[in-house]
Amino acid sequence: MTVNMRRLAGWALVAGTIVALAGYLAANLLAPGNGDEVFRYQNWPLFEGIALVGDVVVALGLPVILTFAGRAPKLHMAGYAGVFAALVMLNVGEGTTEAFVKPYLAGHGGIPAQEPPGFAAFEGVALLALVVGSICLGIAVLRARTLPWWIGVALIVSCLLGALGLPGAWFLVPDGVFFAALFAIGVFAVRGRPDHTPATAGQPAAGTRS
Repeated sequence: MTVNMRRLAGWALVAGTIVALAGYLAANLLAPGNGDEVFRYQNWPLFEGIALVGDVVVALGLPVILTFAGRAPKLHMAGYAGVFAALVMLNVGEGTTEAFVKPYLAGHGGIPAQEPPGFAAFEGVALLALVVGSICLGIAVLRARTLPWWIGVALIVSCLLGALGLPGAWFLVPDGVFFAALFAIGVFAVRGRPDHTPATAGQPAAGTRS
C-alpha cells in the first residue's frame, strides 16, 4: 500500500488545529477568574494538555506547507522555519509550563512573581520567530499563488492582531485566525490540489499532483 505523505501531513494539520484550538478555547473560556487564578481551575491541566497534543500533531504536519512553495521557495522555507520554531518554543515549550508547572506551583505555595533567568529572552526569540515566520509565510502564499490569497492574508493578519494585545478572551482571536489558516492549508493538502505555477510567455503552465 502506497502512503500519500502529503495527504497524511494535511490530515495532521486539520486534526491538530482542531484539537489545539478546542483545548485553548475550553481552558481560557471556562476557567473562572483571571491572571494566576486560572491555574487553580481543576480542569486547566486537562484542557491545556489537549491543546499540547494538538500542537504536536500540527508540528508533525507542518512540513506540508513546503509542497505549496511554487515560485516562492525561499520565502516558504523562511516562513516554515519561523512558524515551526515558534510552535515548538511557545506552544509546546512554554505551553508545558502553563499546563502543568504553574498549576502545581499555584497549589504549592504560589507562582513566583519573578520569572526564571533567561526566560524573557527565550520568549522574545520565540515571538520574533512567530512574527517573521507568519509574515514570510503569508507573503509566500500570496506570491506562489498555489493556495487561495486569503490564507496568506490570514497569516499576516493573525500576526498583526497578536501585536495589538487584545483584552480579555479576545486575545484568543489571533490564535484562532492563525490556526484557521493552517487548517485551510491542511484541507487543500488532503484534497490533493495541484501546485499551479503561473506560466511564462511561450511556456505552458506546469502542475504536479501528489
